[in-house]
Amino acid sequence: MVERTTRQSSRKDLTDLADLSRAPILSFLQKQVQPRAPRPKAATLAPAATPPAGTFRWILEYSPRRLLKWLWEYFSHRLGRRHSFMSYDASSPDNGIYSLEGDDDIRIALAGDWGTGTDEAAAVAELMTAFMPHYSIHLGDVYFVGDASEVDENFLGIKNPANEYDPCLWPKGIKGSFALNGNHEMYARGIAYFDRMLPALGLNSNGKPARQKASYFCLQNDYWRIVALDTGYNSIGWPLIEYVLQPDCALRPELIHWLRNVVQLQDDDTRGIVVLSHHEYYSAYDHWYPKPAKQLAQFISRPVLWFWGHEHRMTIYNEFGVPGGIKAFGRCIGHGGMPVDLPPKKAKHSQCRVEFVDHRIYENDERLKVGYNGFARMRLQANQLSIEYVDRYDAVIFSEAWKTEDGFLTRVR
Repeated sequence: MVERTTRQSSRKDLTDLADLSRAPILSFLQKQVQPRAPRPKAATLAPAATPPAGTFRWILEYSPRRLLKWLWEYFSHRLGRRHSFMSYDASSPDNGIYSLEGDDDIRIALAGDWGTGTDEAAAVAELMTAFMPHYSIHLGDVYFVGDASEVDENFLGIKNPANEYDPCLWPKGIKGSFALNGNHEMYARGIAYFDRMLPALGLNSNGKPARQKASYFCLQNDYWRIVALDTGYNSIGWPLIEYVLQPDCALRPELIHWLRNVVQLQDDDTRGIVVLSHHEYYSAYDHWYPKPAKQLAQFISRPVLWFWGHEHRMTIYNEFGVPGGIKAFGRCIGHGGMPVDLPPKKAKHSQCRVEFVDHRIYENDERLKVGYNGFARMRLQANQLSIEYVDRYDAVIFSEAWKTEDGFLTRVR
């Protein structure tokens, strides 16, 4: 168990990320208010008596200079063509399918919405490193807007000379590390994600990452297939128009072609299937993005385990699926580094039943009423799969185990 201590922070404050809007224009706006250095913390660890003020509590801190910088950054990042969608070259031996290696016990660390540069993100990274994973996988979102400076500072561990924060480095796996594309990476048109993040990731070769070639991939062995999807690329639209015609996060045609012709997800493949994405398939508390699940239905006819982020909480769901979409045991783990949303008293969508959600209030020195950050520790042992969901103090708050037989998942007690 990690000791709970109070110390002067050298990293970013959760306060500046609280109530962050999913609207790109407001994410760029809130970015301008972040101070150059961490604020002094409260003298004692204590939960806030009331939730933080509304989304626009920081609007009063604006100056004309900040306003002009916001407008410049928003339009310079949002206007123009997004980065080309990277896919696997049919003539290359690297087709995006990689063999899981790790003897009889393969360890995989999963975290979503980690790229914040906060003390909490750093604490989660330390625990992930201590797990000594063979593979580490980020489920997407580098904040505030995924531009080059934020990717460097909040993911690649490169100091930003424009402020006094210590950077955060994504923990690397023994065999390799990967990152999915999120909507915040695409707020800067995906340029820093594809050109800066992916070259620093992928399978390790001679002690160095060999580059993650695309924003989707498959890790597999004789018992399991972990299929990682890019729901982020189509999570944005044209500036301003996207608020009227909301993007559906559909999978790109190149990715569908890869699933059909390279991965060949077919009923006669009897391995258990784990799906990874940034956006949630469904949620008891938030918006749904069912389009990818409907696209997968042409390949998959049996229930899967599906891990996602985007929604900033940790939730375990019973099996659920929309008409025309695949069935999935959903696991939301978007609590890697952002202020974690506490579940409301009443679910917005009661049809997708919650097995477990973390209700605990995180005692913090910023006096925010938020939940606990954390990540998931996955282990593969032959046809057995186990997951421990741990918080930033290394406490296991939920665990589960599964086995696959003839392609079907069975819960193991």
